[in-house]
Amino acid sequence: MNTAIKLSLKKDIERVNETLKEIVSPKSKLTRSVYTQVIDGGKRLRPLLVLYSAKALGFDSDSDSLVVGSVIELVHTASLLHDDIIDEAEFRRGKPSANSVFGIKPAVLGGDYLFSLAYNVVLSYDKEIAKRISEAAYTLTEGEMLEIEKAFNTDIGESDYFDVIYKKTAVLIEASCVCGSILAGYRFMDNLIEYGKNLGLAFQIKDDCLDYEGDEKEVGKDLGIDLREGKLTLPVLRAMQRVSKLKGMVKEFFEKRDETVLQEIMGLVKEYGLKEALDEAKAFSERAKSALYPLPDSEYKNYLIAIADYSIERKR
Repeated sequence: MNTAIKLSLKKDIERVNETLKEIVSPKSKLTRSVYTQVIDGGKRLRPLLVLYSAKALGFDSDSDSLVVGSVIELVHTASLLHDDIIDEAEFRRGKPSANSVFGIKPAVLGGDYLFSLAYNVVLSYDKEIAKRISEAAYTLTEGEMLEIEKAFNTDIGESDYFDVIYKKTAVLIEASCVCGSILAGYRFMDNLIEYGKNLGLAFQIKDDCLDYEGDEKEVGKDLGIDLREGKLTLPVLRAMQRVSKLKGMVKEFFEKRDETVLQEIMGLVKEYGLKEALDEAKAFSERAKSALYPLPDSEYKNYLIAIADYSIERKR
């Protein structure tokens, strides 16, 4: 990503943060503390996608785009609060998670507050936008439930994996682009659905690859955490196709929780599954960019293209 685009994105992230400050004003100091603990350090991907999708289609009311984008960010943030409780996560974005700092009850209620606030705000805009965000939110929850249902199951296939990551990640990214199109009068809706879906899949696959290739300080979490939580992600599934003994090793780790076995598994995944999974992420990123081809040329279209590139180039 070139320097000029990075600077533009940084300025717009600051605008998103200012909008979030205006929207989120709880009277409870504890609610504020829980929210601050989880919101700081986020990429603000979803609000930027609303803003740039709308502007790429000629919609100039940035204040509306920023509010709708911030609503989606609140839904995303609420889901992170609840995810960390479910996963018993001690860290989020390289710092202690809200549940580890404040306890489970405040973290649950903090997530509930953000969900409720998000829907209250968006209902003052467009009913179709509210509907799309609501649909994405319950699909996201279904994806999380599917992930729990399929955890520690070495018989799942790639179709199961893609179903989960579409629902738990890509659907909210897709909805962000859709909302941008709605704000701009439903222009190029199909293109932005295709862009958002493929971007979301690329983003999640790259996330799953970082669990094997990343630097723990940059990623902000321990490597190997996905297998510890029973998640068979694409790098593992691809490695299992090439290494016949790997499935048995994963089963053994799930049963015995032997860290020596985990380290051996991670070595095999790096050697036999990581590159194929990264190539798959790149393919989805290219599909996302191709979906933008019919849109009129503009700096905002270029920003959307840059975000697709960033989704697979990032280190965290």
